[in-house]
Amino acid sequence: MEGFTRQETLALTKTTSSRLAYLDRTEVVIPEKYGNSKKPTVIYSWNQVLEIRAINDLRQKVSLQTVRKIVQFLGESGFDTNLADKHLVVANDEVFWVLPDWSDMPRVMKVAGKKNKNLGQLVLVVLPSISDLIKTVWETAKNSNFIDFESFKQRAKIKPSKVA
Repeated sequence: MEGFTRQETLALTKTTSSRLAYLDRTEVVIPEKYGNSKKPTVIYSWNQVLEIRAINDLRQKVSLQTVRKIVQFLGESGFDTNLADKHLVVANDEVFWVLPDWSDMPRVMKVAGKKNKNLGQLVLVVLPSISDLIKTVWETAKNSNFIDFESFKQRAKIKPSKVA
């Protein structure tokens, strides 16, 4: 098996079954489905596990509706909608994406917010980097009573030590 079952995904992402169903229903994270259409076998890819973990971390700061708005904005603007590899900053009910840039001054793009006030007056709350997400998923798998760690090591696409 290439991906992760629904139960493994629940354990690795520390999310709920209803959250997985919501992410599928709203087309934010759509797993592969096999077999019976009424009760299919559901498989999540490694990237989807990281994405769900990133959404969970982001969800600690903003609503799921805001997460959907971010994904929608990125897609409509021609960007990759994967949140796990984005450096997102939440400040004053607004979400900013720090774009990858090699200059001394990073470019910041507002991707969500209720109001356009207090721009430039930021108190930054930085969300975990992709390397931190990978590390926490590996730690969760290693410490889980449910996840077969040897099998997990074969299916996880990136080892924590391989991330810069």
